Amino acid sequence: MDVRSRQSIVEHLRKDDVQERIMLSIHRGRDEATVTISRAAELFGITENKLRDWEEYGFLNPLRPGGPKGRRLYTPTELDKLAIIRELISTGYTASDIPPDIDQVWQKIRTIREAEIAANDYREQEHPISAQAALDELSINQRVNMAQAELFWRYYVNHSLRMALHLICEEIPNTTAGLVLPLVADADTSKIQRVEDLEMVGESLVGWLSPSGSSQALLTTRPRFQYSSDFRVEPLQGKQTLGEQQGMAVAQHDKTMIVIQREASAIQLSNETTATIQRLLQPLYQNVERSRTCMGFGARDIVDQATEINNTLNYEDTILNGLADIIVHMGGLTSAAKPRWRLCWILLPRDTSQPLHMSNLSIKAQNQDTTTYTPKLTLSAFDKHCSHPYIKALQSRHVIYQPNIPVTESQTIFRNLEVPVRSALALPIAGESGIPLGVLYVASQLPDAFPPADQRVLRLLNRMIEELLRTYYVRQQATLRLSEVMKKPALVDTLFGNFSSENDFNHDVENLLTQLWDADHNAEKRARYADKVVSFMAIDIDKHSSLANKYGDHLVRNLTREIGLRIQEQIRTFFKEYPECKLYHIHADRFFVVLRNTSLELTREHAERLRIGTIGTYKLDALRVYPDQHSRPESMIELNDITVRLGITSYAYLKLSEILHEHGSEFAIPEVRSIITSALEVALAKGQVEGGNVVISWDYELRNFLRWSPLKR
Repeated sequence: MDVRSRQSIVEHLRKDDVQERIMLSIHRGRDEATVTISRAAELFGITENKLRDWEEYGFLNPLRPGGPKGRRLYTPTELDKLAIIRELISTGYTASDIPPDIDQVWQKIRTIREAEIAANDYREQEHPISAQAALDELSINQRVNMAQAELFWRYYVNHSLRMALHLICEEIPNTTAGLVLPLVADADTSKIQRVEDLEMVGESLVGWLSPSGSSQALLTTRPRFQYSSDFRVEPLQGKQTLGEQQGMAVAQHDKTMIVIQREASAIQLSNETTATIQRLLQPLYQNVERSRTCMGFGARDIVDQATEINNTLNYEDTILNGLADIIVHMGGLTSAAKPRWRLCWILLPRDTSQPLHMSNLSIKAQNQDTTTYTPKLTLSAFDKHCSHPYIKALQSRHVIYQPNIPVTESQTIFRNLEVPVRSALALPIAGESGIPLGVLYVASQLPDAFPPADQRVLRLLNRMIEELLRTYYVRQQATLRLSEVMKKPALVDTLFGNFSSENDFNHDVENLLTQLWDADHNAEKRARYADKVVSFMAIDIDKHSSLANKYGDHLVRNLTREIGLRIQEQIRTFFKEYPECKLYHIHADRFFVVLRNTSLELTREHAERLRIGTIGTYKLDALRVYPDQHSRPESMIELNDITVRLGITSYAYLKLSEILHEHGSEFAIPEVRSIITSALEVALAKGQVEGGNVVISWDYELRNFLRWSPLKR
């Protein structure tokens, strides 16, 4: 299938009578089909052999419940696709002319068409009530399609204005500023001297940036302000003494006005910055009607786009594909009215859980313009094709520019293109901690097609892609494992799901104190508690801050878990005679242990045993995020000479009861629980002063915390 055939098919499918015929066939297929191959052939007036042929071409994918040789069953989606193929074949197109994704081409055309019809209906309404009535007539799927059709343009309008305003205000932070883009063709901005004059330009797009960094985009019939004296207005222009010809040429025809706080410093933009902003905003002037449809009066349903980029089904993302389209559009046209830039890809690792050098790249978005469409490619592992520019960009973290690509090299990458790629630009998409999220790749059939002016605007668009991808990942993270939230609403970090928390510790201690408080008025219970004690151990990892500074919080989090698991194992092994012994993860590297009916002397012995048991080497998965995550041998790391320090306190039940009654009844229990916790913290601080790897214990005779083991030599 060549590009000309695809363009011809799209033009044919845009015809109203063609769309009506296909929709009639689709509805008939949905209403009448029994989805067997014989019934499908009868519905659309074709032979069963022809359906089998189209299946071999890859157009159809019927179900085979009985296995490869079972009978074919056609779903409604397949019947929809069959209606489109039947129309094209009847018109004279051959099977080789029809692209495999013809159903997606059709859906995109229908979505835009329905959105246009709905928008026209809104504009024809004379009163808001009538417009709402027309809106209520739309079905849910029509509303969804409308919102999807508007999704990219609303995104681009908002983010291009926001990016431009951040560029303008970079040297004057904490400033309120706006951009006014007159949309009327004959708007005269030469007479605009004051903010009050802005009303004369008529319908405009407005971008607004607040001191907090929040931004807003809106469409207004006349830009005006409640208190215009708060602002001043000036045209978007660079320093005229610099002189980049391309930037100067655009500036002479640009209508964009800057609105800024009156007391703000003077705006001084270089010609390079001005020209880049103008290139970024140029599509807004070229698509006025689209802005009216998306941002004018009418339905404004919320679309919270959060495509799961790593999904194996490879869902299409409206915004990413739209950004690829706008990038190719910004390249402009050649003298022969052909796009200067041939294609745009957004490439991401297929499996983000793998290290970059082990992953494959996958094209997650590309330009959909029918004059520049290319089939999606599957890209092999990095180590086999490390010479490709997108691989180099990902691994080097540098922009890779190839101004003149040899034909032989181009053919090894782009076998399906009829015109060789002669120049290309690969830009790594920045991620957290410098690790790239992917690569933006733009190519042209012309040599040297990406001069510095083009590279600047592509860098800004690359930042938009970065923000979008990060947003997607954060949104996916927020909806991950929601069932665990229902089961354990107090648990946030599932890596520590096997440990009781500080909430559990406070609850258990306060329950004990409540029992003692109640027993004070019951002689039988008070006698039962006469010889009972409760002891506490606090455990901190030595040099925890140094380890975090050296290896990072992620690895130290995994180390803390491994130490906690080792303590748990030692408690199960050596504390069998103390069934009421319980371990709690308090925070960061701190653990508490409660030992009921265990004397101070025995607690000291257990503490020394734990200290010795935790000393040594820990082998752990440096990349572990979830407890059930599979560990790879390559990600295992050994940490040597790990030690802990322990603090010990012990209280007779009657002593705790006495302390309780020293406080008012309303606050007695939380106050005493706080005293117990504070004493443990003092013991740990003493252990840190001693250099760590020690057991610090309360001494009843000296009324102080002392080093108990190992003894100083």
